[in-house]
Amino acid sequence: MVHLKSVSLTSVFKKHAKYIIADMEEVISVFRSETMQLHTTRSWDFLGLTLSSSSTSPEGTPLQLAYGDDIIVGVFDTGIWPESDSFQEEPRMRPIPSTWKGGCARGEMFEPEKACNRKLIGARYYLKGFEEEYGPLNKSGNPEYRSARDFLGHGTHTASTAVGSIVKNNASFFGLAPGTARGGAPRARLAVYKVCWGKDYDGRCSEADILAAFDDALHDGVHMISASFGSKPPLLPLFISQASIGSFHAMQLGVSVVFSAGNEGPDPSQVSNVAPWGICVAASSVDRMFPTRIILDNKLFVMGESFITTPIKAKLADATTYFVNG
Repeated sequence: MVHLKSVSLTSVFKKHAKYIIADMEEVISVFRSETMQLHTTRSWDFLGLTLSSSSTSPEGTPLQLAYGDDIIVGVFDTGIWPESDSFQEEPRMRPIPSTWKGGCARGEMFEPEKACNRKLIGARYYLKGFEEEYGPLNKSGNPEYRSARDFLGHGTHTASTAVGSIVKNNASFFGLAPGTARGGAPRARLAVYKVCWGKDYDGRCSEADILAAFDDALHDGVHMISASFGSKPPLLPLFISQASIGSFHAMQLGVSVVFSAGNEGPDPSQVSNVAPWGICVAASSVDRMFPTRIILDNKLFVMGESFITTPIKAKLADATTYFVNG
C-alpha cells in the first residue's frame, strides 16, 4: 500500500474490499487503475522561439523569459539518461532553488552523486502499479532498469526537447542536420518521474504510478509538469481518469500540466488528453528536407528524401514482385 501526500491513496485491494471502502463516508471515489501508452535540433527555431537577441524577436521568446531560468519542470515519462550533454549543468548555473524539496533516488545503474546536478535536480521512479498489472519487472516483455534510468529513450527525448541545455555544434543524426541542440527552456531545472516502463519493447504507464508521481511532484515543488502519454479513444470520463485528477490538483496549486495530443489520426476525435485544466500540445510539421538523388538505369534522376548517409550502388527492386499478401 502506498499513502500519498495530498491527492489520493493508491493500493491493491481484494475484489470485495473495494466496495467496503467505497461506502465509507470519508471516501470520495474508488476506481480502477488503467494503463496508458507513450505517445530535432531545430524544433524551437521553427516555432519562432529563437535564441537570438535581435530586437525584432517577439515578446515571450526564450530571451525575454530568461530561457526558463530556475523554473523546475517535472517530466513524467520513461526516465532519463543522465550522461547526455543535454542534462549537464552549466558553469554559471546558480544553486538549486531553495524551494526544491525533492530528491534523487538511487537505483540500478543510477547513482545520485553522479547522475544529479544543478540541472537534473531530481529523479524518482514508480513501478508498483506496473508490476501489479504485468508482473515483476524484466519478466514483462523486455529488459529494464529498476531505477530512473531510461531504457526506452522516450523520456530522455521529451526531457531534452523541453529543457535540454544548449549543446553547440555537436548534434546531428549520423552527420545529417548538424547544429545546436537545445530545449525550449534550456536554463530550466529538470526533475524526472519515471512512470512508464518497457512492455514488449513499448512503453506502458500505470495510472496508479502516475497519480503517485503527481503527488510527489507537487510536494517536491515543481512549477510545471510535462506528460507525453495518454489513452486511445474512447477516453475515460475526467472524474475517473487519474491523469486528469492529478492534473486538476496540480492546477489548483498553480502548477501547469502539459500533455501530448497523442499519435492517433487522421480521423477526428483522436486527441488523447482533453482535460480543460491542462495544456494539450499537438505535433507540428518541420521546415527541413533531407534530399536524396536516385539514378535510374536510363540515367534519369529522381529526387526523394532519405536518412541514408552512405552511397548505395545496388539496383532497386520492384516491391510488388516481392510482396506477399498477409
